[in-house]
Amino acid sequence: MGPGPASAQAMIPKEVASEQAARSDTAGFTITDVMIPVGDGIELHGRLYRPDPVDTPHPTIFSMTPYTVDDAHAYGTYFARHGYAYLNVDVRGRGASGGTFRPLVQDGPDGAAVVEWVAEQSWSDGRVAMRGGSYRGMVQWQILAEGAEPLRSVVPTASAYPGWDFPNPHGIFLSYATRWLSFVQERASQSALFGDTDYWSGKYRALHRSGAAFPTLEGVTGLSLRSAEIFREWIQHPHLDDYWQAPSPDPVDYRGLDLPILTVTGHFDGDQPGALRYYQKHMQHGTAPGIQQHYLLMGPWSHGGTRNPESELGDLTFADTAAIDMNRLHRQWFDWTLRDGPKPPMLQDRVVYYVMGADQWRTAPSLDAVADTSHTFYLQSPGTTPSDPFNAGQLTAQPPEAADTDRYVYNPRDTADVATLEVMEERLTAPGAAFLEGPKLIYHSAPVDAGFEMSGQMQLDAWIELDVPDTDLAAWVYEIRPTGETIYLGGTALRARHRHGVDTSELVEPGTIERYRFDRFYWTSRQIQTGSRIRLVIAPLNNPERQKNYHSGLPPMQESIDDARTATVQLHMSPERPSQLVLPVRSGGES
Repeated sequence: MGPGPASAQAMIPKEVASEQAARSDTAGFTITDVMIPVGDGIELHGRLYRPDPVDTPHPTIFSMTPYTVDDAHAYGTYFARHGYAYLNVDVRGRGASGGTFRPLVQDGPDGAAVVEWVAEQSWSDGRVAMRGGSYRGMVQWQILAEGAEPLRSVVPTASAYPGWDFPNPHGIFLSYATRWLSFVQERASQSALFGDTDYWSGKYRALHRSGAAFPTLEGVTGLSLRSAEIFREWIQHPHLDDYWQAPSPDPVDYRGLDLPILTVTGHFDGDQPGALRYYQKHMQHGTAPGIQQHYLLMGPWSHGGTRNPESELGDLTFADTAAIDMNRLHRQWFDWTLRDGPKPPMLQDRVVYYVMGADQWRTAPSLDAVADTSHTFYLQSPGTTPSDPFNAGQLTAQPPEAADTDRYVYNPRDTADVATLEVMEERLTAPGAAFLEGPKLIYHSAPVDAGFEMSGQMQLDAWIELDVPDTDLAAWVYEIRPTGETIYLGGTALRARHRHGVDTSELVEPGTIERYRFDRFYWTSRQIQTGSRIRLVIAPLNNPERQKNYHSGLPPMQESIDDARTATVQLHMSPERPSQLVLPVRSGGES
C-alpha cells in the first residue's frame, strides 16, 4: 500500500511512523480491494490479503460478512502471514457491494459465485475454504447448499439458523431483532447506535410496559426506513415456515456434502441451537463419507467466545486450557485439509467438548455417543408449596404413586421482574428464576449420592392443562451445591401453539391435558458435585427481551394488552402422566 497524503503523514508522530515502517517491511503481505461479479449485473466488494510475492498462487480462505470487510482485518493479516490468501466480502447491499441487502435469506447464490470466481484467479491455486462466525457461519451453510465445487473445507462457527434461533427462537420473536437491524441498516455499520445497550433495553421495557402489539417496536426504537421494511417482512413469518427454511440446506443438500467441516459452538453461544441444527441434520441426512469428515468442537464459551475463547465467562472460571488459540486451530485445520499437513492435535475424535466443573476436554465418536445413560427426576409435591423456594416441590427417583396437580395463575398485564432477570443474565451463579417475582413452580431433588458428568441436552416432559388457547412457558435448571452456591445449567422456552413443533401452529383446546416436551435446552457439559441438589423452575415467559403472549389466541403479532386473558396453568403429576426432568449422563463420569 502506498503512502498517504503528506498532511496525513505529518499527523503521525515520528517514532510511530518509524515503527509502522519497520512492520510494513516485514509484514510479507499486500492488501487490495477487489470487485467481484456475481452473475446478474451486481458486483460485490471484497478485501484481499495476499502473501508476498502477490503473483504466487496460494490456497484461499474466504469469508462473507454483513458487517463490512474491515471486520476481518486481523484474520486477513494472520492467515496471509501464514501463506494463505484471505478474501473478506461485503454481502449484497452492504459496504461497497452493489444491490439491495435482504438479510438471512439471499446470500447463498452470491457466495457460490464468489467461490467460483476465486478459483479462477491467478493468485489462487484453485483450493478455496471458508471460515467465519455467526452470520458468517450461516452463509457457509447456505453456500454449501448451492454446491460450489471449488470449496474444499469450511469452519462454520456459532452459525445462526434463520427462523430457528434468530430472529424468532421457539416461534417467539426477539426484541433484539430491531437492534441488530439497526446495526446493518443502509451500507455502513452503525456501531455506536448498536452498542448503546441502555437505549435498546429502555425501548424494550417501554413496549413491555405499554402493552402495545409487538410490531409497534419498529416505531418505539426508531428503525430507519430500510430496516423497518425488513422488520415488517420478518414479522409476517412468526415461526419456522417456508420463508425461513428456503435458504438453508435441505436433506438432498446434506447428502451431497463430502468435504471436511469443523463446526464450532459454545455451551453459552446464543447461536448454539443453529450450529447444532446444521450439524444434526448433516448427521441425519449425510452419507457415511461426509459424516466421517464432520468434526464438532464445543467449549465453555459465549457467542463471541467461540472466536476469542477465554478461561472466564461472567462469574464462572475454567482451566486455562479452555482458552484455546482459535486462530491457531483454524490454521492447523486448513493446513490439514488444504495442504495435506497433520491433523490438528485437538481433534482426537469427531466430537470434542469441555466438561465444566471437571475442567477437562473430552472426546467422542459422535454427539449421540457422549451420554450413554440418564438420570430421570419425577416431579411431585405432597405437603409442599411449589411457589416457595424454601418449601419447594420434589424431584424424585421414583414416579408418583398418586395423582397430584400444581398450578400457577398468570396475568400477562403484569410486567416483568426486570431486576432479577438482569441479574440472571449477567451472572451464571445467581440465585436465579426461583426468586423471580410472580407465579412459578419450583422443584428440588435430594442431594445426589455420587457426582456425575451431565453432558448433552436436558429434556422436560410436563403434562399441562390450560384454560386459554395459548401461553408462553419457560423452564430453568440449576445445580445447588452443598455450599449453597447456585450454578445455572440451562433454560428453554415453549409457546403453547408450537407444542407440536415450531414449524406448525395449533391453538390449545382449553381443559385438555397434553404432554409439553421442552427439548430445546442448550447442549452443555458439567460435572455435578456429590451432595448437590438439582433445581427445576417452571414459570411464564415474561421478559421485555421477547415478544409477549397475551393468551387471546389471535395471531401473536396482532395481540396487545387489550386482548389479554389471565391463564391458569396446571401441571399434572400421576402414574399415568409422569411429569419428568431427564438429565443426560456419561457413565464413568462419577466424582
